[in-house]
Amino acid sequence: MSQHPHAVIPILAPDAAPGGCAACHTADDGPHCLSLADQPCLAPQLSGPADELQRLLQALAQRLDFPPQAPELGGVRALRVSPGEVELQLAVPPGCGTGAAITDAAFQTLRALLPDTDIYITHAG
Repeated sequence: MSQHPHAVIPILAPDAAPGGCAACHTADDGPHCLSLADQPCLAPQLSGPADELQRLLQALAQRLDFPPQAPELGGVRALRVSPGEVELQLAVPPGCGTGAAITDAAFQTLRALLPDTDIYITHAG
């Protein structure tokens, strides 16, 4: 049996963990993570060209249903844009169905806008 030098992070389908952490619900406009209700709403860390950050946050706001001027309400903790790479940090738990659905929606949104860019989505502790 070989040992992997790096942790393995499974990628789950959005419906892979029904019930998840029991802190989510689905509304007509998509999944919502209720665990965010107990999170402090700190302004996200933003890094990169201001116009590109604004364009990406606007698209994420529309897809994930949060006010564009308050991305922290949509679980965005950080967005870093650099040449050829984008990193988005979300506050949703990745192990539940809703967290996976939100992560996938964010990824697909960024992929549509940045087809030739490496996209990394991580989850806040």
